[in-house]
Amino acid sequence: MDMNQYLAMFIDESNDHLQSLNEKMLELESNPTDLGIVQVIFRSAHTLKGMAATMGFEDLAALTHQMENVLDLVRNEKLAMQEFIFDTLFKGLDALESMVQDITQGGEGKADVTAIVEALQAIVRGEIPSSTPAATASAVVAPSAASAVSSKAVELDEFQQSVIEQSLSAGHQALYMEVSIREDCQLKAVRAYMVFDLLERYGDVIKSEPSTQDIEQDKFERSFSLYYVTQKDAAELEPMVTSISEIESVKVTMLDASSLKEMVSSKEPQSIAAPAVEAAPTAPTATAVKAETAAPAPAAKAAATKAPAPAPSRTIRVDIDRLDVLMNLFSELLIDRVRLEQLASEVKVPALTDTVEHMGRVSSDLQNIVLKLRMVPVDTVFNRFPRMVRDLAKSLDKKLDLIITGAETELDRTVIDEIGDPLVHLLRNSVDHGIESVAKRVAAGKNETGTVKLSAFHSGNHVFIEIEDDGNGIDREIILKKALKNGVVSQEVANTMKDEEVYQLLFAPGFSTAEVISDISGRGVGLDVVKSKITSLGGHVTVSSELGKGTKFSVQLPLTLSIISAMLIRVGSEKYAIPLTSIVETGIIKAKQVRDLHGSQLIPYRDTHIPLLSLSRVFEVPDFDEREEEETEIVVIRKGDKLAAIAVENFIGQNEIVLKSLGSYLPETMGISGATILGDGQVALIIDPNAFIK
Repeated sequence: MDMNQYLAMFIDESNDHLQSLNEKMLELESNPTDLGIVQVIFRSAHTLKGMAATMGFEDLAALTHQMENVLDLVRNEKLAMQEFIFDTLFKGLDALESMVQDITQGGEGKADVTAIVEALQAIVRGEIPSSTPAATASAVVAPSAASAVSSKAVELDEFQQSVIEQSLSAGHQALYMEVSIREDCQLKAVRAYMVFDLLERYGDVIKSEPSTQDIEQDKFERSFSLYYVTQKDAAELEPMVTSISEIESVKVTMLDASSLKEMVSSKEPQSIAAPAVEAAPTAPTATAVKAETAAPAPAAKAAATKAPAPAPSRTIRVDIDRLDVLMNLFSELLIDRVRLEQLASEVKVPALTDTVEHMGRVSSDLQNIVLKLRMVPVDTVFNRFPRMVRDLAKSLDKKLDLIITGAETELDRTVIDEIGDPLVHLLRNSVDHGIESVAKRVAAGKNETGTVKLSAFHSGNHVFIEIEDDGNGIDREIILKKALKNGVVSQEVANTMKDEEVYQLLFAPGFSTAEVISDISGRGVGLDVVKSKITSLGGHVTVSSELGKGTKFSVQLPLTLSIISAMLIRVGSEKYAIPLTSIVETGIIKAKQVRDLHGSQLIPYRDTHIPLLSLSRVFEVPDFDEREEEETEIVVIRKGDKLAAIAVENFIGQNEIVLKSLGSYLPETMGISGATILGDGQVALIIDPNAFIK
């Protein structure tokens, strides 16, 4: 059977599972004794392993299986989490991500993971590096039990038997199930996986015959057996399992304490039982007691706190190319709607006017839905940062907490795709040069654990993303000293610069205050690239800082880049559109108010003077010159804290326009960000106000 048709689904779901594994591992690192988190991690890894084995990616499945062995010991309280185990599992996750990435690029998911596998196998054997002997003794509980877990014997070991006995005493159901698959089934492993997936929603599979690994690798005939602990009745479970496609029969036997002992004694040869009895004394007394008293609890606890069946998913995966096609089709519809509104106003037929108005209302609702389809929560970008910050802090030997708020804030998919790298760079700067070392923080009277806050929120037609740290802040004198040395500013200009203007020097190309360039980043290295990327998305970034208290980078981004509200203006015979998000206000200026200063024109505005820009001269419009007018309409535009005025002939009005790329026709034209088609069929260029304000 050709599995390529499932490849895209496999890649998407694998990435989801890997992201979940990273998040839960970080959560577990903060609370290493929470076995509920371990259960979630184990099941996610188990599902990923089954998917990989079914698709034929054996290396990926094998590595996941080794990680699963470690997690199985942890969830059964045979192993206590510690730093070496966390580091090894995180390395395994990195390797799994590389394998999935290789598969995405058309590879076979191969990777050299020998060192990781050896480390995982060493953990299972109890060979964990530790600074003190006591730590090793407490980390591994009963080596004999660990070896029993990896044994290929069919029978229940003492631990598994004890788990079932404890579950029975707690009032849970213990079942022995025999499942047969139809003889003509083509994908036995897939059907078996579906059975295990169903059962694990309502309880715990204690032991299976053959082993789950053999089943997932299709190394079994047509049937398998398992011991199962649950709160569900056997009468409910049996029809649920038989309803799975190509399952021939299910035989369920309810167990009690006496029948369990009979089954175990009838199946358990003395040759298998003897080594376990002999091995027990080799374990330390303290750990042996822990194995007897605490080990059965997790399974019973897990069964007791089982969540109800998850609600059916209300979401579907849609290829982004289809959304782009939908957006383009709606763009054409919007252009035709504007055209119809214009024709209806000219013809003035009541029936036509009413119909066009109704169509306008319907298309407005449709527009909102289409735009929301393109909106993606920023947590699709944010969710990779906790793991990155954790690794950075560890490599720098710093302690810090990453606090994320507003992850549900939505942005246009186009912006989401582009904003990840700039945020990564800003975060790395905050961790590397914003947050001080533990010794410096303690010396300054601060908490030894630094804090980096990553937040997102809506404000008007914009989304703000802020990265704030409570580190040492930015020293303006160091920046100015470096700027003067590099010739970025003169001494006269430096003496008059405000703090905000000084901080903006960080975004100058190649500017850095770092004495030593690290492999992580120095404050300022590459920030010019960050700013240019954000500017290309129609946004801007500001910096505020207080020496000794911390620094905040604030990134302002447009809500969407596809359909925008704009002011249509006329300059001679040409029409232009200016995004409303960049307009402060409109007005009229008299010719006598214009002042010439060093070749530039200034006009009074509020309590200051701002530059006056001439579109007719910038774009060489032949049939209009505002210098010949007594009064000229102006549009005041904003870029951050800077203002400027654009001289225009007259205003056409406000409208919603579809942003179209100019492609290769007018590449990199200064002041033009795209074009739109108006209701009369004419093309209007969209002005980029950021290009006019330096």
